[in-house]
Amino acid sequence: MISLLLTGILGSLHCVGMCGGFVLALERPSRRPWARLAAPAAFLLGKACTYVCLGAAAGLLGGALAGSGAFRATTGVLAVVAGTLMVYAGLQVAGILRELPVSRWFGPDSWWGRAVRAVSEARGPAAPFAMGAFVGLLPCPLVYAFLAAAVATGSVLRAMLTMAILGLASAPALALVGLLGATVSPLARRRATQVAGVVIVLLGVVTFLRGVAPDLAHRAFGHFGTPL
Repeated sequence: MISLLLTGILGSLHCVGMCGGFVLALERPSRRPWARLAAPAAFLLGKACTYVCLGAAAGLLGGALAGSGAFRATTGVLAVVAGTLMVYAGLQVAGILRELPVSRWFGPDSWWGRAVRAVSEARGPAAPFAMGAFVGLLPCPLVYAFLAAAVATGSVLRAMLTMAILGLASAPALALVGLLGATVSPLARRRATQVAGVVIVLLGVVTFLRGVAPDLAHRAFGHFGTPL
């Protein structure tokens, strides 16, 4: 869980590039500070709720695998999958790999794009929450890595907690986007994301080793090498 929390916090810098525009789109001119915070907070809550719902589904799958008697071997495979996806996500965050080509399913003319456009044009209090819920469905290797870890828990509640960690860990950076906008220089953002990407890659390697050599990983990395 420690490595997942750290990965989520560092990965939030990637979320700024991927989801920051949605947060900025919620900005409304207002003299009251609480009004500026309400929309981004609802957006982040909606995004986290989507993750938790996905976690519940992952937990059901993990529970079914746990009852099959092959859960121990499956956990190792899932650690390898999660580690590989974390490495891929880290390389994306660092700017070495491009984003996944998903415009066909999540572009402006897709069902997702039409839904987000309709929500962005709404002015009701639930609109930011709904937008966050839709944004939580965006394909992302980091989300897939957390889902693999969620399945490996073998428990619905623990899987939901795993995905909640992702939602909570990615919230501070996106909240700052809503408050500060584009005041942070592009160079500073790029350097920060490069460092974060390297760390995520290292955490992915540790997670991968947990799948192929759990005892060695635990001895070498302590808490970071404990099971998912």
